Amino acid sequence: MAIALYAAGVSQRKAAEVMSFLLGHRYFHETISAMTEEVLQAVEAFRRRPLPEEMAFVYLDGLYLKLLREGEGVVREVVYVALGIAPSGERRVLGYWLLPAESALGWEGVLGELWQRGLRRVLLFITDGLPGLPEAIQRVYPQAEWQRCVVHGVRWSLGQVRARDRTLLAEDLRRVYGAESRAEALRALEALRETWGSRYPGVVALWAGDSGAFLRFYGYPKVLWPYLRSTNLMERFIREIRRGAKVRDHKFPSEEAVYKLLYLESERQEGRWAERRLKGFGDVKEVLEKMLQERYAPRTQTLTHTS
Repeated sequence: MAIALYAAGVSQRKAAEVMSFLLGHRYFHETISAMTEEVLQAVEAFRRRPLPEEMAFVYLDGLYLKLLREGEGVVREVVYVALGIAPSGERRVLGYWLLPAESALGWEGVLGELWQRGLRRVLLFITDGLPGLPEAIQRVYPQAEWQRCVVHGVRWSLGQVRARDRTLLAEDLRRVYGAESRAEALRALEALRETWGSRYPGVVALWAGDSGAFLRFYGYPKVLWPYLRSTNLMERFIREIRRGAKVRDHKFPSEEAVYKLLYLESERQEGRWAERRLKGFGDVKEVLEKMLQERYAPRTQTLTHTS
């Protein structure tokens, strides 16, 4: 019961109150903490579990949590999260890592661990625009492609312009990423340059300079485009982690406490995901498997990871 309450996001103090009321004995939050320590062995097994050899798509993102470090007080550290989708539409938490800060070097280490744990073939990585991340992906998974999150790009762009221009700019951006084909999207991008280039050169430079990454999803089945042009699936998972952190007063007494939350939330979410696959993947499963085979089969025997 203690572990179930903790996994559901109930604070240790509140869990102690609930158990005392239900069971007729007096429990303290220290007791609940000791009970949940039993999951640490499962936490370690989860973090080291072998991964499937292939995933159609992998989302990468991070979130900051507050952690109490001895001698340092409360510090903000980043949790790196990797979420994979198989060609069948099955979702899986590939891993999570607690590091002092988010960086391209940190992400390269994460990618290297995914490789070492068995994930060798990926069609597309979907991330935000962290500098150096595309290069890190290229070094570890040279045959994979990179999709830059369109939603993050739009949010940033609208934050750079005057309030009176935001509605019109949002419509013009929607014509780019909402086009029916890549050719149509490129025409809309040229129109964007003509309309906004002189007023907001930085915004136009972002979309023109990274047009390949923003429009990568056009190379995949249309039914999957909503999943590929943003990190929304990952953000939903991260929202659940933040909810668990919120009831714990947004700070954790140790690394182990962070990993307990991440493990229990991952287990809970994967249990829910197992009940249904993502819509649309069943129709294109064979297409994705063929894409993986064609992209990786010619060089599978000679490809090695040295990063």
